[in-house]
Amino acid sequence: MEKNEESLDMDNSEKEPIPLLFGRNVRKYRKERGLTQEQLSEKLGISQKHLSIIETGTQFASASLIGRISEVLKVSPGDLFGGSSDILIEEIKKTRAMLMTFFTNEMNRHSSILSSEIKNTVRRFSN
Repeated sequence: MEKNEESLDMDNSEKEPIPLLFGRNVRKYRKERGLTQEQLSEKLGISQKHLSIIETGTQFASASLIGRISEVLKVSPGDLFGGSSDILIEEIKKTRAMLMTFFTNEMNRHSSILSSEIKNTVRRFSN
């Protein structure tokens, strides 16, 4: 039974709410840097209470605050969400490649249509 409970705990940790995961990582990196909540909140320009509720996962940080936290703690935003920045970079590269392919195909398609329309217009005026 203990083994089943342990596996359930592992499953639950994988599905941990993002604000809670984020808050735990902020706390982890803050402590690794030897900062108190008071020191970090001062560097971020927020109250200690605000930082506390972020660290407990009660409230989520704004995008701009996430950026400031990552700068002050000298970690990537991806690290604050528990992911590796290398994994995030690879995902961004894949998404960029997909978008470039899509836009290239769309440009070629529209170019072909435009070219055809120009030829038809030239033919009409030539006759």
